[in-house]
Amino acid sequence: MFVPRKVADRYREMINSIGFYPSVLSVGFLLFAVLTMSLEYIAPVEQLKSFISVMLVDSAENARTILSTLAGSIISLTVFSFSMVMVVLNSASASLSPRVVPGLITRKSHQMVLGFYLGSIIYSIIMLININKLEGGDTAIPSLGVLLSLVFGLVSLGLFVFFIHSISKAIQVDNVLNGLFSQTKREIKAIVDRQSEKPFTDFPDFTQWHSVNSTTEGYYKGVHTDKLCAILAEENIRVYISVNQGYFTVKGYPFLKCDKDISNNDELIAKILDCFIFYIEEYISDHYRYGLTQISEIAVKAMSPGINDPGTAVKSIDMLSILLIERLSLNDINYSFKHSDNAPLLFIHETSFDELLHDNFTPLRNYAKADAYVMTNVLEAFKNILFVAHKDEDARNSLFNYLIAIVDDINEHVSNEYDRQEITNMLNAIARISKPQGEKLVARFTNQQTSQ
Repeated sequence: MFVPRKVADRYREMINSIGFYPSVLSVGFLLFAVLTMSLEYIAPVEQLKSFISVMLVDSAENARTILSTLAGSIISLTVFSFSMVMVVLNSASASLSPRVVPGLITRKSHQMVLGFYLGSIIYSIIMLININKLEGGDTAIPSLGVLLSLVFGLVSLGLFVFFIHSISKAIQVDNVLNGLFSQTKREIKAIVDRQSEKPFTDFPDFTQWHSVNSTTEGYYKGVHTDKLCAILAEENIRVYISVNQGYFTVKGYPFLKCDKDISNNDELIAKILDCFIFYIEEYISDHYRYGLTQISEIAVKAMSPGINDPGTAVKSIDMLSILLIERLSLNDINYSFKHSDNAPLLFIHETSFDELLHDNFTPLRNYAKADAYVMTNVLEAFKNILFVAHKDEDARNSLFNYLIAIVDDINEHVSNEYDRQEITNMLNAIARISKPQGEKLVARFTNQQTSQ
């Protein structure tokens, strides 16, 4: 079914909102309250209530007191919990990276707790307003509903303890890094598994394909693969996405290529372009590159004078090295076999290894180039990557091209002899893995030291 892009964008904004699950749960509790009231006074339920009468309230005044206390108490828990969320988001943005905030907002466990609070309040208020006077002077008390409200209140207390524990862990930098690392690694492995399941290497010459221009501006974040491939199969065409995910595009930019000229078919172009996703937030589930970026930004933030946490920077560097090693298993061009068994209909330009090195290590190199401890660990990370990639000529050349930039920065900003000796030892370890280029790197470092 074809869904317009505006509808898809509104849907994405809605499900990624911090209020989505709380709203859904609130509606669910409201409906459950209506169901409870509709069943409260039927014969089978009255018999059940007679068996558990010791647990039920027997006066309207007690019922009102219990329900009012529960509603007021859970409102207090809700206000405090929402305040904690805001404090955590502000702290994460200030001390870690603004890019991790969307991931914390969309954490389902926190939203479910907040939703349970709101639902419990609504349920208790519905029960409260249904304590009615009858004609004979008696009072209709929804005693089973009051019991359920009490159960929901007790569960809310337990959830509050869980919430405080979870929210305090969510802001710890080690937990944030571990979460980013695990999710990013899963996304890379998922692509590797898909490519291994249906390997494809006979890529066409995309330079000969016809360009398709963008009709909107914004950050390209992904594509509805299944919907797009269905259109491509129906029209018997193939498409190549020539830009990286996360890059900003403007109107008229040729970010697609098609194996057939469809420039005169405006309706088809509109259907194809409606499959693409443009928004600001960075979710790792859209592409593993965002996970690498967020880890890199945490490392840069850790090296700022206000935080000054080189240990976090080093841990981030180690994680980046492991993820880049995983990235070596990917083709530079991704593809999708959806709606086709013979050959891919959709080709995607994967962020190259060279681009990943530049995007993730350049900010760190610029901010930490005078810190010998951090730069030594950067060199160690490159050594570990080289150990795995020394037989991959393209990856090896990319690594050494970047190592030259690192060595030049170290020569300019690190002058202490002890620090320089540690760096020399690390460069010698690199040279033992890849001798010709590694020895040239050592010579470049020592020669510049001599000239200084």
